[in-house]
Amino acid sequence: MKLVFFTNPQKENAPELMEKLAEEAREKGFDTLSASTDEGLEELLSRGVSDLLCVVTIGGDGTVLRAVSSASEYGVPVLGVNMGRVGFFSEVDTGSFEEALGKLISGDYTVEHPSMLTCLLNGRPVGDCLNDFSVHRQELSSITQLELVIDGDTVGNVMADGLIVATPSGSTAYTMSAGGPVVAPKLDCILVTPICPHSLTVRPIVSSVDSVVEVTLKCACGLSGDGRQTAVLSPGDRLVFSRSERSASFIRFNKRNVFRLIREKLM
Repeated sequence: MKLVFFTNPQKENAPELMEKLAEEAREKGFDTLSASTDEGLEELLSRGVSDLLCVVTIGGDGTVLRAVSSASEYGVPVLGVNMGRVGFFSEVDTGSFEEALGKLISGDYTVEHPSMLTCLLNGRPVGDCLNDFSVHRQELSSITQLELVIDGDTVGNVMADGLIVATPSGSTAYTMSAGGPVVAPKLDCILVTPICPHSLTVRPIVSSVDSVVEVTLKCACGLSGDGRQTAVLSPGDRLVFSRSERSASFIRFNKRNVFRLIREKLM
């Protein structure tokens, strides 16, 4: 079996730790490959590595999200090894990695498939995200102005610092910081949360997972996906968010309690 190791080389000690964990895997009988850039991981996975079990990420949630961006396209699971501050998506830390290898060998794990979002900008694909897309103001002194429509029904004009469209996975990320709800693990839906709205009537919305969320811009804004700048938007641009045909895949050794993770990791 093969494992692909992926990390952020800018993180202190990350390359050295990746090599250490890869050596542990080789001692257990795994073949290993490695990548340290998004482009490198994409190129490696696109070649169709035979007998590939998963991508092992070493870092925090940002590293996991970058790996999922490529791995989800090829249906490859991700195993997160946390060396960041939060590590909400990670399954193990570096100290328990050897035990995790044993479970991989014995097949003592499950694969979780959280839903993802896709986005069209003026009819053209922008990309897919695991956590969220956010429309945000470009200047500190300005606000975003947009028209929001869900499933063909006009919600109204939104004046705010921005708008977040998120998956249940993203409910514990930017959406939660903006006052959105935490979604229980078995509920699949799309969350629409205004950022600091300038009206008391604009509240977070929980919509069906099959909903289509349309946003028409009335000012210049920025669009980010999973925390990374994706596009600069102009007045009149139209965004359409919906469930992606892709889904992420995560190696899990134990049942996850999202509420315990919030208590432990976000205190």
